[in-house]
Amino acid sequence: MLTGLKGLYKLEAMKRKMSSLIPIALIAPYPEMAELAREICKDFEKPIAIEVGDLQEGLRKGKLLAEKGAEVIISRGGTAKLLKEHLSIPIVEIKVTAYDILGALQKIKKRHQKIGIVGFENVIYGSEKLGDLLDLDLTVFPIQREEEVPAILDKAHKNGIEMIIGDKIVVSQASIFGQQSILIESGRESLLQSFHGAYEILGVVRTEAQKTKQHLDTLTQLKAVLNAVDDQMIILDSDDRIQSCNPAASLTFKKGEPQLFGFPLHLYPTDPLKEMKKKRAAQRNYLGNVQGKHILLDYVPIETDGERTGTLIVGRSISKLQQAERKVRHELHLKGHVARYSFSDIITEDETFRATINRAKSFSSADSTVLIIGETGTGKEMFAQSIHNEKFGPERPFVAINCATLPEPLLESELFGYARGAFTGARREGKKGLFELAHGGTLLLDEISELPINLQSRLLRVIEEREVQPIGDDRVLPVDVRIIATTNRDLAKEVREKRFRGDLFYRLNVLQLNVYPLRERGNDAFMLFRHFILRINPKVQKRYLFNKEIMKLLNNYPWPGNVRELRNLVERLANLTDQFNRNLQEMAKWIREELKKPDEVEETTFDLKGKDLNLRELEQVWIKKICESAPVKKTELAKRLGISRTTLWKKTKM
Repeated sequence: MLTGLKGLYKLEAMKRKMSSLIPIALIAPYPEMAELAREICKDFEKPIAIEVGDLQEGLRKGKLLAEKGAEVIISRGGTAKLLKEHLSIPIVEIKVTAYDILGALQKIKKRHQKIGIVGFENVIYGSEKLGDLLDLDLTVFPIQREEEVPAILDKAHKNGIEMIIGDKIVVSQASIFGQQSILIESGRESLLQSFHGAYEILGVVRTEAQKTKQHLDTLTQLKAVLNAVDDQMIILDSDDRIQSCNPAASLTFKKGEPQLFGFPLHLYPTDPLKEMKKKRAAQRNYLGNVQGKHILLDYVPIETDGERTGTLIVGRSISKLQQAERKVRHELHLKGHVARYSFSDIITEDETFRATINRAKSFSSADSTVLIIGETGTGKEMFAQSIHNEKFGPERPFVAINCATLPEPLLESELFGYARGAFTGARREGKKGLFELAHGGTLLLDEISELPINLQSRLLRVIEEREVQPIGDDRVLPVDVRIIATTNRDLAKEVREKRFRGDLFYRLNVLQLNVYPLRERGNDAFMLFRHFILRINPKVQKRYLFNKEIMKLLNNYPWPGNVRELRNLVERLANLTDQFNRNLQEMAKWIREELKKPDEVEETTFDLKGKDLNLRELEQVWIKKICESAPVKKTELAKRLGISRTTLWKKTKM
């Protein structure tokens, strides 16, 4: 008897040792999948180690398999997602198809029931369309983490859902709560496809490992390739032959193709490669079509000692980029809160203005508040966005608000947010303020001089304490925000005339940046004129547009609206010339006529005899008279006065 037990233990030990030598393993979230996989393996002719484990249990077994030498792991749904997050070896995901979900739906006997599909996005993606196609009362409930399942199931129950369809964790939890459920099972074809894919990836991984041993000088390149498994990566040598590629790229090539390495590049577009060699610069964000799929491609030269020794091609899936963007925007509430401009977008030939740009760059590394002063249209927000991108890049939020466009109560709720039920008309769930949304990034307070005096004291407290209290809330939220303020007014004068708090001014005026108007930037008016036109029509006939006569006209004009006015002039000329394709001989005459249009209202005199007016009243009298006599719209008049339309309206009602 004892001898028999020893033999059994020895046999089990041998099985464990053999399983540890199998390079590919399947972690099945439910036992039925494991049984189906064992049946498939009888005809597959290649070994697959099979384990059962869902989510955390699957992750634990995946770590053990990796430690024992497994090189590729196959799994599904949330378990595959966890394995990708915690393991460095390739994870092949068993794709859940519409047929798998249809198979679960076919098991429902009462088709009039309210059905809920619950699961991770990589399991239930696209299933919301099945309800319309099959005339079913179907609701989709996506989950991001295992911990969300009980709450989602409770939500489904409250919504009257009678039948739950989901993966293993969902079905298990549903049974605990007494809810009817059906498991989404993967079919034979899905498993077989994942087995083939896993062995293809294994071949690529082992080939790359062997090449690493043979070519030590390419070790850094191969590490980068092996580490970046989500994006497609191909390395070409100096003769544009394929040197290596990562698993994601290898799946692009057809099965059964001959050895790829050493062969010229195919399938991927070659036009960006030619352009890269011509311009000796990387070609980025080229939208290409590879095997019928849209992909965003970068072609980056690899240089050694100043000479190109190869090319790195990076391909990103458009659908994955869109999914990632939607997820980030949803989770971080940062829709629209991004900085689009960097210092490379600020164009100038003027040495003084270049010094301003260099000064702004030096401000970028600091955490102090920046006050940007300049006339309207000079590009103050471009500088603000460039400072943000120089310090944080696109990963951090850039939140901007114009202090002149909103009435005081709305401006307060926008800045600081409000709690649930804080006031009549408030959102039921409350709202995050811009300070909270900008946490970890930058908050731009545009036209800070127009901030109501009542809010200035509260803003000062937030800047000083780095804490914000939403309206109607007893919580105080810590915020880490870089403040940038812009103004076209003399804030020191506003302080003297009691229209702006002195303590707030001194708190904002830590790092001051003065942006010069266009008329003080030398030849920049003509240079920007050329830049805007070539951006519209790169093949324009230059002799009619870029000559000394037009240069003199542009550089001698005072440009009260600065770069914004110049850009508007180019836009008007583009409409007159069909995008600069005809009537270019008339260009100098048209520019002269456009620049002669009245920029000032007609001269007006007032009878102030016997009247005692203070400065504000005198300003009101002038603005009212201008509004009555100016042959321009109020929006244009406000722009020329350097104030917002709201401020113009307020000044006429004082």
